[in-house]
Amino acid sequence: MFKWVMRFLVLVIVVLGAVLLVKDDPGFILIRYADFSVETSLAFGIVAMIAAMVVIHFGIKVLRSLWRLPDSMKQQSQSRRFDKSRKLLNQGLIDLAEGKFGRAETNLIKLVEFSESPLLHYLAAARAAQLQGKHDERDSYLKAAHEAKPEAEIAIGVTQAELQLAHQQTEQALATLTHLRMIAPRHDYILMLLARAYFELEDWGLLVELLPELRKKKLNSEKRLKLMESKAYRGMLDSIALTGDGKALEKAWYRIPRSSQAEPALLLHYIGQMNQFNIEIESAEPLIVKSLERLWDDRVIEVYGEFNTGDANEQLKQAEIWLSDYSQNENLLLALGRICIRARLWGKAQGYLEASIGINPMPACCLALAELFGEHLHEKEKATKYYQMGLELSLKNG
Repeated sequence: MFKWVMRFLVLVIVVLGAVLLVKDDPGFILIRYADFSVETSLAFGIVAMIAAMVVIHFGIKVLRSLWRLPDSMKQQSQSRRFDKSRKLLNQGLIDLAEGKFGRAETNLIKLVEFSESPLLHYLAAARAAQLQGKHDERDSYLKAAHEAKPEAEIAIGVTQAELQLAHQQTEQALATLTHLRMIAPRHDYILMLLARAYFELEDWGLLVELLPELRKKKLNSEKRLKLMESKAYRGMLDSIALTGDGKALEKAWYRIPRSSQAEPALLLHYIGQMNQFNIEIESAEPLIVKSLERLWDDRVIEVYGEFNTGDANEQLKQAEIWLSDYSQNENLLLALGRICIRARLWGKAQGYLEASIGINPMPACCLALAELFGEHLHEKEKATKYYQMGLELSLKNG
């Protein structure tokens, strides 16, 4: 509005200036064409010319507007559809969040061809279809998303992998994630999803390769990460132990980070696999000793007492070192008794086993003492006494 007022004022000033310029000598203008002629004063002629120019200017603008009217109407119609598509996208996302999945899918797909961001429509519609169990439609929307914006391959692939994992299509998800990992090897979320796929497929060897990076980047909660590590390391050891290859099993153990090797449960599992498949590994005893020196654990000392190293006397020397700190530990005393039996030190074995029972009677200790009396000391009555005591304890604890 201000612009038009200024133009009008400029026009008035020009006209007044022209009139003032010729007021002293009005002169005249003669226009003649064939038999037609017009004669007027110079001032009126100037005003008429300016008026004619204004009329011609506005006339051209009107004609131009009329010429552009169809395109303008088309643009306005498209603009209205773009606005409606934007509103449908917002409403569809709200419906999806509220759990109205069917309505969300309808709103998200309606007028998608007029959207400025069709990728968002299709990805959200794929989620809505998945939540309704419409998996064919889900795949169609993902395909349409790729056709709409091929350069968004990562976003589309991640969404596809998430939905496949949610639908327990783990092998398909693994194929999707493997492809994405090649495209974006440093993508943290792809790494998380890939680890999840390996975990669900129980592909422990490949999961073990990802665990150090997962821990370094802290991509999972500590609780979740510990669960994955425990399962993966145990699963890897189990699969290799089945081959009966002691060197391969030992090599696999040293692939495990030291922080995890120090966990008693994992160490006991490793030793249990050696015992189950009759695999002998020279480094096993030092691992047990190192574990106990780092963190005392009654389960580990019990295993150490049963662990046959071939040199019971050396094993006994090592175990007696711990007596200075754990002389009242019934499990250590039981282990010492068992080691003494292997060393054929019957009297010393009896002393350790009876001391263990004196602190805390355990069925395992009663059994060891009963076997000592029955098989080596040939005192049947005492053997019977401890067999009976062990049975009573077992029934009581059971």
